[in-house]
Amino acid sequence: MRSIIALLCFSLFSQYAIAASLHLPDRTETVFVNNKASHQQSKVVLDSTLPNGMQQIAFRYQARYRDNGSQNDFISDVIVLRFNASEQDYRLTLPPINSAASAKKFNLKPAITLTDSSGNKIAFTQDKLIKSGLQIGRDFVQEMAQYNASAAIAAVASSTVINPSLNPVSGATIASDHSSQVISPSADVIEVTAEDITQAEVMRMLDYWYQKANNQTQAEFKAKIN
Repeated sequence: MRSIIALLCFSLFSQYAIAASLHLPDRTETVFVNNKASHQQSKVVLDSTLPNGMQQIAFRYQARYRDNGSQNDFISDVIVLRFNASEQDYRLTLPPINSAASAKKFNLKPAITLTDSSGNKIAFTQDKLIKSGLQIGRDFVQEMAQYNASAAIAAVASSTVINPSLNPVSGATIASDHSSQVISPSADVIEVTAEDITQAEVMRMLDYWYQKANNQTQAEFKAKIN
């Protein structure tokens, strides 16, 4: 009897102990994970029961750096990541942001590394979720639904099995904007002025704090804008 109970306990423990997860760098926040809005940091629970274990995560990278004696906040564009996962831990690695130049470089072409629990590089597809106009109060579930209905490179079909051979990446990244324009490593760097960077960061910070506010504060903010 004790052996049966022990076996049942072991089976139950194994069922919950084995899971897929993604560890994120500090100051990284998800906005969407597998068809759901998300505001997780540090660790994301993945769903390995999805077709082919295909995961889709959208996140923003935040950093603070000193430039000319003043502190500056950086919030990246929303990055969409698609990869296959099994029941193990994965780790996302991002470069440090310590200057305006490194912030601009990351936004133009995010350098991302994805590894498994053994330290092996994992293939993934990377894109950006770009929205023009006001960034306050973005509905990421709706935006991602529209994104997935498009032919974007990191899209995941809701009712069909994704072919993992599409857009493979072997220890590298594929970056594009929402129109699925691929940016190759040899692509020319777009010059962005300091004023453009400042306003972009202001817009992202406004969106960040709007998402953190309660319903009353959000309503008051919208009223001021109108």
